[in-house]
Amino acid sequence: MFIGHLPGAYLVFRAATPGIGKLVFAAALFGAVAPDLDMLWFYFVDDRAHHHHAYLTHRPILWAGIVLAGFLLGLRWSHAGRVLSFFGAGGLVHMGLDSIVGEIAWAWPLSEFSHPLVTVEATHSNWILSFLTHWTFTVEIGVTVLAVIVWFRRQKTANHKSQT
Repeated sequence: MFIGHLPGAYLVFRAATPGIGKLVFAAALFGAVAPDLDMLWFYFVDDRAHHHHAYLTHRPILWAGIVLAGFLLGLRWSHAGRVLSFFGAGGLVHMGLDSIVGEIAWAWPLSEFSHPLVTVEATHSNWILSFLTHWTFTVEIGVTVLAVIVWFRRQKTANHKSQT
């Protein structure tokens, strides 16, 4: 996924948790893009030796553990626990979205098995072009457009309510 993590998570969390607070919502959205911070390691340290989906940041167990830690933290500090749990939930949304055309090892560390739902064939010399010209990128664009529409409608509704 190239552009769909943030808009996809926006739609998921808007639909699933409509009354969520701003900080918790922001944590969820940050969690939805945080796994790809490993691209810095991929390019600047690892010299692209391993696919970034093989890093710990792309292991669902990490994000499930963060959700669990948030629940436990929430037993003592409710708001901090919600923030941490939603951050982890954002990471899990990222894993789900990456599973469409990427390889995510959902059973790791028990199994390294991973297989995308849809395989993107190498149709161009550059792998990015192969992804950008694949039909799944059209779905990503659709998700992004839908998220923008929902965002604008929410802004319009909020402006209307503040004027009345």
